[in-house]
Formats: sequence, structure tokens, C-alpha cells
Amino acid sequence: MNNILKIKNILVTFFVILFVMGKCLAQQQDVPEPVFMNFSIQPLYVPSYHGRDPFKPLDNLDRLPQVSIAELEYHGIIVLGESQLALFTWKGNSNIKYVLKFKKLFSGEKAIDGVAGDITASGVILVQGEQKIVYPRR
Repeated sequence: MNNILKIKNILVTFFVILFVMGKCLAQQQDVPEPVFMNFSIQPLYVPSYHGRDPFKPLDNLDRLPQVSIAELEYHGIIVLGESQLALFTWKGNSNIKYVLKFKKLFSGEKAIDGVAGDITASGVILVQGEQKIVYPRR
């Protein structure tokens, strides 16, 4: 019995030593780096966009479209001081307005190339190339 008790003590001691060594070895092991530490940080996604920048105005918006005097609708004459102005709108869109002043047709502040005109006592004359239209004065 004495031998069995010695073997039992030796086995218990052996398992205690293994347990303690396992704990000590586990604490001394190198901890692997987390997986997210191995990738490189990249800048935000920059698309390879080859189109027009939508926030910049188009160049051709400042250019005036070709105007045919046959497409204009005459509305009347306004007298401002010494000068007389004839008012026109485009038949396709009445929001587009034209003014004949100083013998030139204007859209806003820009003169329309190739269109000339005159305001007489009997009417308003518009000339574009070989085309001439006379509107009776209202």
C-alpha cells in the first residue's frame, strides 16, 4: 500500500507540474498580431471619371443660338426717354425675349449677329440677310 501511495503522490505531483508548466508556457508564448494589422491603408476610392464636370457651366450656354426673324413675334414699342425699344418673343418659347434697340436685336445684354432693324413712324423693320420683315406699329 505504501507503494501505491507513493505512485499516487508522484502522479499527482507530475500532473501539478504539467499544469503549472502549461500555464507558464501559455503566458510566455508570443501572441500573434490581429489579422487587420497586415493590410495596407489606401486612400478613398477615386473613380476614373472621364465625363464632364457637372458643376462647371457649359461653354455653349453663353453662345446665342441662331435666331430666325421669321420665328419672332412682335409685341409693341416702349419709349424710354429719347430711345424707342421694340419688344419681341420667340414663337417656340414666349419666355425667350428679344429687344430691338439702337438698330440691333438683343437677347439680354448680347447683340444677335446678322440681325439689324429700325423703328420708324409706320412700323418696325427687321432685316436678316436677304430676309426683311415689316411689322406695323401698334
